[in-house]
Amino acid sequence: MKLAFRSKFIFANVTLVLLTMLVLATVVIQGLIHYNFDSVQKNLTERAAEAVFYIQQEIKAESPSVDQYDTVLKRKSLSIAENLSSVNYTRVLLHDAKGNFITDSANVETSIAEDVNEEIERALTLSSRKSLSVYKRVDDISRIFLSTPIYIDNTVIGVITFIYSLELMDTIIDHIIRLFIVTCIISLILSYILSRSITHSLLKPIRLLVESTKKVSQGNYTEIIQYEVNDEVGELTHNFNQMIFDISDKITKINDEKQKLASIISSIDDGIFAVGLKDNILMVNNKARSILDLGDEPITAEVFNQIPFIKQMVKEVLDGKSEYIQELDYEDKHLFSYSTLIINNDKNIGVLVVIRDITKMYALESEQKNFISNVSHELRTPLTTIIGYTDLLNRRGTDNPELLSKSLNTINSEGQRLLRLVNDLLSLSKYERADFKLILTSVDINTLLEDVINQMKIKSLKYNVDIDYKRLELPTIHGDYDRLKQVFINILDNAIKYSNPGDIINVVAINYDDYVEISIRDYGPGIPEDNFSRIFDAFYRVEEDRSRQIGGTGLGLSIVKSIVESHNGQVRIESKTGEGTMVVVKLLLEKI
Repeated sequence: MKLAFRSKFIFANVTLVLLTMLVLATVVIQGLIHYNFDSVQKNLTERAAEAVFYIQQEIKAESPSVDQYDTVLKRKSLSIAENLSSVNYTRVLLHDAKGNFITDSANVETSIAEDVNEEIERALTLSSRKSLSVYKRVDDISRIFLSTPIYIDNTVIGVITFIYSLELMDTIIDHIIRLFIVTCIISLILSYILSRSITHSLLKPIRLLVESTKKVSQGNYTEIIQYEVNDEVGELTHNFNQMIFDISDKITKINDEKQKLASIISSIDDGIFAVGLKDNILMVNNKARSILDLGDEPITAEVFNQIPFIKQMVKEVLDGKSEYIQELDYEDKHLFSYSTLIINNDKNIGVLVVIRDITKMYALESEQKNFISNVSHELRTPLTTIIGYTDLLNRRGTDNPELLSKSLNTINSEGQRLLRLVNDLLSLSKYERADFKLILTSVDINTLLEDVINQMKIKSLKYNVDIDYKRLELPTIHGDYDRLKQVFINILDNAIKYSNPGDIINVVAINYDDYVEISIRDYGPGIPEDNFSRIFDAFYRVEEDRSRQIGGTGLGLSIVKSIVESHNGQVRIESKTGEGTMVVVKLLLEKI
């Protein structure tokens, strides 16, 4: 989010006040802590020296040997610690020469002695009259620990530790922090109010400047900003007015150039070449580069000469033709090209060549022609048969029962064939429509396959073909039950038609991580590998004669592909001549 200048100014001032208060609070609190620490440390150091002298006198009073110093210290430790604590108003800990805890003047069960183990070990390494002080927070209270080794006759017999509580200092610091928070809030409020007042005064002339610039941005280049004060804003206003005059002059020149460009742009449809009268390239758009695979390199005379049809179209127009049109093949594309003169102010300034890539449209037209031819052929054959038998009945009458029965059966069979063809065409058209919607539900694959197999077994038994399917535990998929049923009916119908009597059709469904794969395998004549690429095309048959003989329309697998792909699935063919065919359908599992 972008902030306005006023917001930035206020934010900067408030931030500055806040940082100043934080720095001030930090300096005051740290100064207080250091001063208190230094004074307490100095005082405790002096008291520690006196305490060591006191302990030395207490131990020597019993005239023990050097080996007995440690024993005497431990025996008198509690009274020594309590006396020193009462005199110095501090808590006193005593440790022996090995760093082991002896006594605590507080005479309470506490683990505070464990908090100074490291300091005791370091203190035992100090020389006489040296001490070690540490600042710590223990039990949420700040304390100073000062440890001094106890020497008698140059022998360390233990360590005395003074523990001075800084609870009072903590309380003072808490009060200071609260005071600074209140002061900071008040300062921020005052800073915000003062900043708003200052920015309102400072930004008043700038707001006038902004209003004038909005009018200029809307195309009013006659707008003059009036500001007579001789300051930085006044200088900015003068420069801005001068800039408006310069822009107005440049726009006039640009409009002249735009007239030339508009003449070119108004003539384009797709890719364009604008060629000058001396074969110099005036302009090439990105679409033309894409169609002609020119990349981003500059179009030089050498590159231009490598595109002969462009040169020809330019030449035809310059030779007197008002326009020139041609349709041609260029590399792997089929192009429609058009050229005409570029006129500016009644003057010919070059030739405009328009290039349209009609490869897809050309291929679509070819497919449509082929499709219409196939449909016409498929319709003509049964219609010819029907018409032939009706003519036969008209000529010979209906007295011959055998002829009548044969004619009616044939007419019915061919009529059924026509009906299947029309139904398949309608289905294929419906599935390929962009607005076709599936009725999606949770589909149990086992139920679906068993439903299809039970329905198709009537036909398979007629051809003495068995269908084998072993039910496995399978998850559900998200699909249109009726459309998927049509997929497997079409596949099984093909498998039955092309199977030999006594064959078995294997149906297998396998669950993978995120999809289920259903394969239908027959042991018929198989499909040559060079037919795989067209096997899903409408009206395509591997064996035309046999397909028509067994009643196929050539649309079954095309419908299968359309339905499966509308489910975001995949279908493929695996086949070997003489060994049979397997159709594999891959469908995504239902997301839970």
